[in-house]
Order: sequence, then structure tokens, then C-alpha cells
Amino acid sequence: MRIAVITINSELHTCQRILKAGDSLGHEVLLLDVLRFSIHTSEPFLRYRGEPLPHVSCGILRLGTQFQGLAIAIGKTLQSMSVPLLDNVVALETARDKFETLQILSKSGLPVPETELVRDLDQLAASLQRLSPLPVVIKPLHGSQGQGAILAESEMAAVSMMQSVLFQSREFVLQKYIPCQGIDTRVMVVDGQVVAAMQREAPPGDFRSNLARGGTSRAVEVSEGMSELALRATQELGLNCAGVDIVEGQEGLVILEVNGSPGLSGIEQATGVDVASLWISALESRIEEQKDKKKSWDHV
Repeated sequence: MRIAVITINSELHTCQRILKAGDSLGHEVLLLDVLRFSIHTSEPFLRYRGEPLPHVSCGILRLGTQFQGLAIAIGKTLQSMSVPLLDNVVALETARDKFETLQILSKSGLPVPETELVRDLDQLAASLQRLSPLPVVIKPLHGSQGQGAILAESEMAAVSMMQSVLFQSREFVLQKYIPCQGIDTRVMVVDGQVVAAMQREAPPGDFRSNLARGGTSRAVEVSEGMSELALRATQELGLNCAGVDIVEGQEGLVILEVNGSPGLSGIEQATGVDVASLWISALESRIEEQKDKKKSWDHV
């Protein structure tokens, strides 16, 4: 296979792991910079560095916080060209929106924190009342690695923080804080199977357990209940491969977030599981499924 990895930074650890895993399994991996693409309404639909994009068998869209619109357009164009992706672009786009993700999961009966999307300070007091008792978490609508997430201990602090947010014209959500001693579990799902899990713990003085924020991690065996939540969350969002963050609250397990483009560094180092190779195997399955569909159509 020739695998296209669409990314904003090919030097990132996860991209390099995909490259190494693909090579070890006998495949060619192309690490392609989002900003080097141009998209057209007629053939060739995609150009890379000014030249028609060479044939690729399948792809992985690494949807980050930058240039999401361009990355999504590239992914949708690849899909229109019958290039199978590790995950559907629409599912990845939905997962990038923290509020829409939680809405979908909540409507499906899955446990999520009470969350509100607020854009007006006049609504803030009422929102805080509904989410009381304080503290509340203020986090960006789109983001990763805990960047921009803030814990507001009082209404005055929340007002001050939201004033700064609105000044920057950024969309944030307010979320009821789930006391969990700064501990959560990242569950990695690949094609309907829980393949790895790590427990993360926030550094002293911080509520965010993200490893990029200085958190620590260790491999864990997930309970049947936690595994079921992770699998149902990915299914409801239409994702094949994702990282699901779950905490143990006072009333039981709660899904905090679902990451459709999870990083591999922390989970692979903590668990020793070669997730990158599992992604490559998932792509191999996509190719076989495509071949089977073509055979079926040829016999109609």
C-alpha cells in the first residue's frame, strides 16, 4: 500500500511512528504537509507542491488545531476519489467539536459532564447557577492536550476569564467539574476493540492530567464498564480509531472527551502496545473491504 498521512507537521512523534510502522509492514508512507496542497474542482482534484498528487491506496488524516478547514477539505476530496481513510472525515470533524461530541453522547444516554456553550456574559451567571456548585471548567470548543482549559473556583474568576475569552473572540464551553483527584484514563480503541489504556495523573497544583501538561501515566487494565463506554462512544461518533478519556466521578464513570486524532507517544510508551501498527492493519482491512465491494458490484 501507499499510505498518505495528511499532517501539519511531519516531524511529530505520531507521524514518525506511522512512518516506521508502515515501513516495517512493507508499505510506503507519504508524510504530506497540509499547506503544500491545492484543491481543484476538476481533475487533478488534488495537487501537492504544484504537481498532481501521486496515486495513494489509503490515508490517515491527522486533524489538529491549525488549518482544520483545509485539512478537512483535503480529506473529503480524497474520499470523493474513493481513497479509504482510517476514519471518516465527518466523524473526525464532529469529534473536534467538544460540545457537539458531548451532545451526541448525552443524547445516546452515555454519561458526560453537564456542559454549556456560552458566548454572552449576560448568560454567564445563569449558566454558572445551572452548573453549580462551583468550580467549573472553562475550555476551548476546539483544542487538545489541555491547552486553554481553566478551572474557575468562583463566579468572579469565571467572569474575568470569560471576559478575556470574549475579547479574543474565541468559543469556549463551561463544564461542571468532576472531582477525580486529577486522575483520568485514556482508552485507545481500534476498529471496535480496546487495544490499550493508560491512567494519567495531573502534576501537583494542576487539574489537567494531559501528559503534555506534565502529567504522568501508567498502563492499566480497564474494567468491563469502562471498555463498554469507550466502545459505545466511538460507535456513536462514527469513529473507528480514537482515544476516549474517562474519569471516575462520585456517581460513577463519566466520559470527558473523545479524541479522533490521538497522539501515540504517551499511550505506546506507557503500555508498550504498538498502536501505530494496529492503525496500519486497520487500513489494510479498509483496502480489503473496498476490493470485496468492487467484486460484489462486478457480479451484479
